[in-house]
Amino acid sequence: MSLRIRLNFLITILFISLFVCSSFYIIANARDVVQHEVESTANLALQLIEIAFSSTILKSDKQKQIEVLKTLSEQDLTRHLHIDIASSNDLIAPHEEYTILKVIKSPKWFVKLVRPPPTVIRHWLYDPIEPPRGIVIRADPTDEIDENWTETKSILIFLLAFIISANILLYFVIGKYLAPIDTILKGLSDIEKGNYELELPHFRLPELDRISQQFNHMAKVLLETKAKNQSLTKYSLEIQEEERRHLAQELHDELGQTIAAIKAVAAAIINDEKSDKSRINSSAKMIIEYSDHIYQVAKNMMHRLRPSVLDEFGLIKALQSMVDDWNSRQDDIFCRFSFSNIPSDLTELLNISLFRIVQESLTNALKYSSASKIFISMELVNFSDSKHINLNIRDNGVGLDKDKLMTGLGLPGMKERVEMNHGKFELTSEVNNGLTIDIIIPIET
Repeated sequence: MSLRIRLNFLITILFISLFVCSSFYIIANARDVVQHEVESTANLALQLIEIAFSSTILKSDKQKQIEVLKTLSEQDLTRHLHIDIASSNDLIAPHEEYTILKVIKSPKWFVKLVRPPPTVIRHWLYDPIEPPRGIVIRADPTDEIDENWTETKSILIFLLAFIISANILLYFVIGKYLAPIDTILKGLSDIEKGNYELELPHFRLPELDRISQQFNHMAKVLLETKAKNQSLTKYSLEIQEEERRHLAQELHDELGQTIAAIKAVAAAIINDEKSDKSRINSSAKMIIEYSDHIYQVAKNMMHRLRPSVLDEFGLIKALQSMVDDWNSRQDDIFCRFSFSNIPSDLTELLNISLFRIVQESLTNALKYSSASKIFISMELVNFSDSKHINLNIRDNGVGLDKDKLMTGLGLPGMKERVEMNHGKFELTSEVNNGLTIDIIIPIET
C-alpha cells in the first residue's frame, strides 16, 4: 500500500470518527432540546389553566367552569400537547405512554433516539358539592421531533458533504505534494547504478527540499570520492609500474653487468694457461668485490620493496633507521624524530601504514615544503578507555593554500592509509607558516 493511500486511509478514519462523534453529540443535544421543550410547554399550559380557574369569575360561576372544561376537552390537539378532562372514576397512570396522534415525518430510528420519556400532568378541581374533575395534560413531541430532524438532517448532510469533499481534495493534494517521492526514488536507483552526476530539483515542501539538497550533496561527495579512488588507483598502478621499471633497470644495469663481469673474469682464469697465483688471487678478489656489489644491490632492492628492519626490529627501529639515513643524505633540512610508549606488538598493517606515512611525509617535505626542520613525534594516548597511536608531523616550510590542501596524490594516499586503519586524519596549513599533520589511529586489541 502506497504512502498516499495510507495517509488518505488514516484521514478517512479520522473523518469518520469525527462524523460519528458529531452525530452522537447532535442527536443527544436534540433529545435534550425535545424533552426540555415539551416539558416546558406542558408546565406552562398547566400554569395558565390554574391561573384561569383561580380567577374570581370562574370561582363564583360554576357554569363557566363547566364550559371551560368542555371547551378544553373538545379542543383539537395543540402544538406539543393533548388535553383531556377526567372524572374521579378515570384512571390515568402518571407515566402512561402517549400515542402520537399526528403524522410524523422523521425516520423511526431518529424518533427512537430523541423521543423523551412520556410526560403526563394531572390537575384536579375540587368542589364541596360537585364531584372532583381533573385536567390531564399529555405532552406530544411530534412537532418538536420533526423540527429537530430538519435541523439535524441539514447539519449531518453538510458535515457528510464536507467530509467527502475534504477527503477527495486531500487525496489529490497529497498526491501532488508526494509526487516528488517518485523522483527521489528514481534518483536513488540511479545512484545505485553508479550515476553520481544526477541532481534533484528543488521541491515545494521544505522537508522534501531538504532531502533533495542532502541527496545532491551525497551525490557530489560520491562523485568526488569516485574520482579520488580512480586517481589513487591510477597512482597505485603508476607506482607499481615505476617500481617494476626501476627493478628491471637495476637488474639490467647493476646485476646484469656485474654478473657479466664475473663471468668474464672466470673465463679469463680458465683460458689463461700461464696464470700464476698472484693473478689468480687478483681475479678472485675482483669476483668477491663483484659479489659484494651484487649482494648490496639485492639488499637495496629488497629494502625498497619492504624494509627488512621493520620485520626484524620493529616499527621504532625501522623509523629511526629511515630518519637517520634520510638525514645523512640531506644538507639543508633536518628531521627530528621522537616517540613515547609505543607498543611492540602492533599489527602488521598498522606497522607498515605508519612507516609508509612517515616515509611519504619526508618525501613530500623534501619536494615541496622548502623547510629547514621537520618534527615527527609518535606517542601512545588513551581516549575513551581505549589506546591510540598519535602521530604528529609538522615542518616550518612554505605551507599550502587551503584550496590545495588535499590536492595531488601524496596527502590523499596518507589519509587513505589512516582511514583504512579506522583512524582520523587532520591537516592544517597556512601559506608561509608550515604544515601540520595530526593522526589518531586506534590500536586493535
